[in-house]
Amino acid sequence: MDPTRISKEHAHCVRTLFGHQESTDLHDASFESQEAKLMPESCRSMKQALQRAVQKEVQRVMGRTSPRPEKAAMEALGIELYKRNKPEKQPFAHLIIDDKNIPSGTRKVNLTSWHHDKGQANLSNMTFNDGKLIVNQDGFYYLYANICFRHHETSGNLTKRGLQLMVYMIKTNLKIRRSDVLMKGGSTKYWSGNSEFHFYSVNVGGFFKLKSGEMIGIQVSNPLLLDSSQEATYFGAFKVRDLD
Repeated sequence: MDPTRISKEHAHCVRTLFGHQESTDLHDASFESQEAKLMPESCRSMKQALQRAVQKEVQRVMGRTSPRPEKAAMEALGIELYKRNKPEKQPFAHLIIDDKNIPSGTRKVNLTSWHHDKGQANLSNMTFNDGKLIVNQDGFYYLYANICFRHHETSGNLTKRGLQLMVYMIKTNLKIRRSDVLMKGGSTKYWSGNSEFHFYSVNVGGFFKLKSGEMIGIQVSNPLLLDSSQEATYFGAFKVRDLD
């Protein structure tokens, strides 16, 4: 007998199986069970072999698309560890002057009127409290300040003596109760009444080693002469790198 040819008995089984499959939805369970009993033994063996082959193929395909339980657990653990060890946001701050609460005075005056969440102001992983910028992470920071002074004749006459227009950036450590001047700049100006308009800008900036909890503040002289626009009077900081 030619092994490549299918026997009449096997051909009959194939027709029976496919015919049985197509009519399954039309029969109830008792009829299907009775029909299976009437099926020849060779056909039942072929049906079982076919079912095993189909089940094996389905498991193989599902194994490709669905990760193993241990693999899924490892992936979940990796995601959790990444979340725990995710690096913190890089600290930075840019504060702009609040023109509603500018203090008076002529000598060193603490300038505590700043916006941290308005206009061009921004704050990330640093804290603003009571007019001071508080460091949350140790590191080397670049600190900067730009302070503008201006006067117009419509604001009234200025004194004829020289005006000392100064800016100081102060670092305060509450743990040791100490304050240090990190930077200062300014000049003495003689703004006479002969000019309609006067303007002077002070800009300071530098790299400094800061520790968590230390505070940065600004002092100025003659704060009532400050230019209150956000592009004129501001200060800020951003972390450059970690400490060694």
